Formats: sequence, C-alpha cells, structure tokens
Amino acid sequence: MNAKEAAMMLGVHYKTVLNMINDGRLAASKNDSGDWEISESDLAAREQRIDDKEFSAIYTHMAVQMIEKEHGRAVKAAREDLLYIARSIVKFAESPNEFNQQVEHLQDALEAYKAAVAFTHTVESIRKQADAESQN
Repeated sequence: MNAKEAAMMLGVHYKTVLNMINDGRLAASKNDSGDWEISESDLAAREQRIDDKEFSAIYTHMAVQMIEKEHGRAVKAAREDLLYIARSIVKFAESPNEFNQQVEHLQDALEAYKAAVAFTHTVESIRKQADAESQN
C-alpha cells in the first residue's frame, strides 16, 4: 500500500506517515515510480508499537489543526461583518435612528472581531505547546 492508504488506516495525516518513514518508525521502500510502498505486515507491526504518548501527540496535532482552521474562519467572518456594517452605515447618515442602530451593530461587530483576534494568541500558544510535545 502507499503512504496515503497507510495514513487512512492509521487515522493520521499523510505527512505524519512520511515523518514516520523518514525517522524510522515505519518501514517502507520506494517503488519504481518513487512512491513509498508499505507492506500490510509492517503497518500492522507499527500499529502495535504506537504508544499512548505518540497517539496523544498525533491527536493533539489534529486538534490544533482543527482549532486553527475554525479560528481562521471566525476571524474572517468577524472581519467581513465589520466591513459590511461599516460600509452600510453610510446609507443611514440622514436617518438618526437608523444610523444609531447601525453604529451599535458596528460596535458589536468590532467587539466580536477583537475577541476573535485576541484568541489568536491562545491558538499560537496551543500550537507551540503541541509542537514542543511532538518533538519530545
């Protein structure tokens, strides 16, 4: 089987399998086309040797990736809301009540954006911790 198939069977990212091959945790050889080939028996043996710490590192890495992805979406959505409301405020310049409502919406959108951006530090901290754990 190839490295992508092995990754699916192990429940890890393709790059994790490549890292496992490169650092000797998983036996593999290259075929004539240059792709990695992994025997099912080598993969089964590897699955039996994976310890709790390695599983923890793998799942931590996956969790960090999911957090980063969702956080990126949250920041983008908050920025888009902020820009949309800021642009729409101009339409209500002559109607004080509507204008004030839009200003309140703008303030709420700005707070949401600030919160999403502030969470960036938490995400970066989680990433650094996960990277440090995976190197130990």
